[in-house]
Amino acid sequence: MTAKNIPRRQAIPVLYTRGTHYDVGFDMGRTFASIIKSFLQLCNPLNESYLPLYNKDEGRKVYNETLESVKNSFPQYIRELEGIADGAQVEFHKLFLLHMDEITAICANGNGAVAPIGCSSIIVNNENSRVLAHTEDALAATLNHYYFVVAHIINDTPQGKHKVKEERFMSLCYAGHLPGYTMNYNHHGLVFTINTLSALHLRSGKTRRQIFALINVNYNLDVD
Repeated sequence: MTAKNIPRRQAIPVLYTRGTHYDVGFDMGRTFASIIKSFLQLCNPLNESYLPLYNKDEGRKVYNETLESVKNSFPQYIRELEGIADGAQVEFHKLFLLHMDEITAICANGNGAVAPIGCSSIIVNNENSRVLAHTEDALAATLNHYYFVVAHIINDTPQGKHKVKEERFMSLCYAGHLPGYTMNYNHHGLVFTINTLSALHLRSGKTRRQIFALINVNYNLDVD
């Protein structure tokens, strides 16, 4: 039975981890290496669009500009993603291309933005209850390629543009992705879900929405 033919599982694995950004990333990669490698094989947008464009000059330019932008503002998350790649023994550029999503194709080919698709959230907020319901409507390849991460990140020195040393959160993660892009809560008491809206105009060299989602899961900040 191949990964593509495995029926929907009724169990989602959970990892508890503590350390620096790289340590936490490495633990995620090492623990879920088989799930991450399976997802990279099955992910059609990665293999049919992102990687072929990455191997062309225009696509590599978009990749390099975006990677440099994230490194300048949030280098700790690049180290975390490097940890995932090292732990899972997969290529870093494949994981970062997943986080770039459609920006590679849009910037390299001039294609229009993708129409809003995917997840939905419903909130009930009244005197008797407060309920947040969320669906994860993602790529077909994400079926059975999820896991929970409960992390306590501690650094000796302040990290990134917001100078944060400590982060604590729980997040449902797509395989090979940084935490924060699905449903999450952090130690500030912030609970939130993600519903993707594609911008009309996308440019390289900007911070990706996945990184802003990760900022929310780790900090108690307003992000402009």
